[in-house]
Amino acid sequence: MKQIGIGEVHNRLLNIAKVFDNICKKHGISYYMLGGTMLGAIRHKGFIPWDDDMDFGVLRKDYERLKRILRTELPEQYKCCDYINDKVIQYPFIKISDTETCIQDARVNLALEDQIGINIDVFPLDNCELNSLRIKLIRCLCRMTTIIYVESTTKSKKIHIIKKILRFLFPVSHRQMLNLMERITQSLPSGSYIGNIYGRWRDKEIIPSCWYGNNIRYQFDSIELTGLLEYDKYLRHLYGNYMNLPPKESRKAHVDNVFVK
Repeated sequence: MKQIGIGEVHNRLLNIAKVFDNICKKHGISYYMLGGTMLGAIRHKGFIPWDDDMDFGVLRKDYERLKRILRTELPEQYKCCDYINDKVIQYPFIKISDTETCIQDARVNLALEDQIGINIDVFPLDNCELNSLRIKLIRCLCRMTTIIYVESTTKSKKIHIIKKILRFLFPVSHRQMLNLMERITQSLPSGSYIGNIYGRWRDKEIIPSCWYGNNIRYQFDSIELTGLLEYDKYLRHLYGNYMNLPPKESRKAHVDNVFVK
């Protein structure tokens, strides 16, 4: 295997994004750049220099259809991965992975050759209301899932003790836990907000539905991708003064090393 740098990672991510964008356009599926990808489009006209992933959101009404389409229309080099069919996926959203690569991620207790490749995250966007008790329950289950199943390489004695207690109290498999989270999410009552329930920014990712707009295109490196209409409100909501770069010590990639097979 050959280790590759951030430039090649960005090139491969961009190629995945092109394929994803073309499939969505072909089938009339709206999507939105989220988080650091939306920030990169506005602040850098492309990738945040140290970022090594891309995040997109698709409305729940199109999400299941998109998964079926991706499984049949992705080029051979790419794979649509989810927790039902791929043991490496640990949360209830899909990833489109470059199968020619693999990521060395210390948080995942798998051999290098079994780890997922360079990938984009595609999250479901669910209609909901703020301060919903069901959303709070989903957040709690997400945290429990991370502790029990994901943080498998941590050296913290406290985490290991909590892990054992939770496994005793909730003797269910990883897949059963994710199935429960999905059932609760899909049963959320409709509201005036739409959000990425599984996002790292928690309640900040639940925003007024009018912020999304419809098929607004933004320059991203050498291509155009779809983003939010009210990007300024969204990015300030997430990051504050988002045009300022973070301190150098905070400019870190998400994963350890990336290899071409």
